[in-house]
Amino acid sequence: MLIRISLFVALLAPALSIAQGDVPLEEHIIGVWRMELRTLESPGVIYYQEAGNVSIVEQMPDGTFRVMSRVTTRAVAESDDLLVRPGCLGKKECVYDEATEGVGVLMDDRIYIDWLDDDGWIDDLLTIDGNVMTGDDGNGPIRLVKEASD
Repeated sequence: MLIRISLFVALLAPALSIAQGDVPLEEHIIGVWRMELRTLESPGVIYYQEAGNVSIVEQMPDGTFRVMSRVTTRAVAESDDLLVRPGCLGKKECVYDEATEGVGVLMDDRIYIDWLDDDGWIDDLLTIDGNVMTGDDGNGPIRLVKEASD
């Protein structure tokens, strides 16, 4: 864990102020970013990630960001022996939620998110363009749109 935090501090770079008016990127990225529907396929199973978000909660004193994420997935299998997730055993269709927490590092117009203590989540590198973040999390393309602030 100490090595990971040291890596984050070493990666810190001055963030670009991509304009949302005169708001620096460090302030602009804080908020909730909604994931657009995406479909992931594996042999015999299709996963529909129907709802999800990445919440960039706050900037920490060391410059990193506290990040939380949640996703709702509907898995549809060709047969009832392909879903091995607890709560889905013996089913051909199953809906489940997952959530995790991570640490983000801003590098120019990108944010790298290290999902902590969860081997099931692949770290993300997302490019920020105004109110849209895009990338590929290792499972496939991902697109997030920032929610408007109240």
